[in-house]
Amino acid sequence: MVILKVMPQERGRGFELQQWASGEPSFTAELERVIAYITTPQVNCSRVLLPGESQASQASGALWLLCVEGWSLPSQGPPCVAYSFRFDPSGQHGDRASSGYRDDGSGGFRQYRAWLDWRAARGRKQKKKGVLCSGSQTLKDIMETLGHHTVDFLYADLLSAEWRVLQNWAELGTLGRIRHLVATVHLQWAGFEVGGTEAEVVRYWFSVLQGLQDAGFRLVHSSPGVGKSVLRHKVDNAHSSYTLSWVNTGPIH
Repeated sequence: MVILKVMPQERGRGFELQQWASGEPSFTAELERVIAYITTPQVNCSRVLLPGESQASQASGALWLLCVEGWSLPSQGPPCVAYSFRFDPSGQHGDRASSGYRDDGSGGFRQYRAWLDWRAARGRKQKKKGVLCSGSQTLKDIMETLGHHTVDFLYADLLSAEWRVLQNWAELGTLGRIRHLVATVHLQWAGFEVGGTEAEVVRYWFSVLQGLQDAGFRLVHSSPGVGKSVLRHKVDNAHSSYTLSWVNTGPIH
């Protein structure tokens, strides 16, 4: 695996490496900034939707939730587009995506499977619309192939690949086409193709999170995972992973 050191000049249209939290490299200061960011909800929703059968439980104990205020919902009815991305260790590319959307009039879900990547494949021939190729694709390519201009709900748990994937979505403007985003971020490792000192890695994480905020996403809910390890350091006031629920407060385009 090629390790790319995140340097200050690396930036895209929706991603910019942020300044140091304390004005100079400091693992502790960078981590405090990230933890404060991912544990502080930014939107107070009076109406929320909890996953599965847990709707009768307390929202504070839910793994994730959706803000279902009127302004956060699509203005038109079905079809509703929902994507779910999970890490598949048995797969050739590691990250597997399963996407489904409600079919008009049937009440069912049409499902697809594809390999998700943050790098656009080179030399790929144009595929027939609605037919996903067997190789890895960016979210933008998957949406275009399936004819989905927007995604109403997207869930992702990519086991440390999420940082590069989220950066790609910010750079390509794909975030502006997602209404609700639930993602698990992993802090025990730097992430796929992320390198540098520990302080540089954590600053990069914050920069990715800032890219989501710049795109209009606001944190609705934060649920800590198991473990107390950050970059292999035991940290008492942090967890190894967090499942974060965001709502897009900006225009969907």
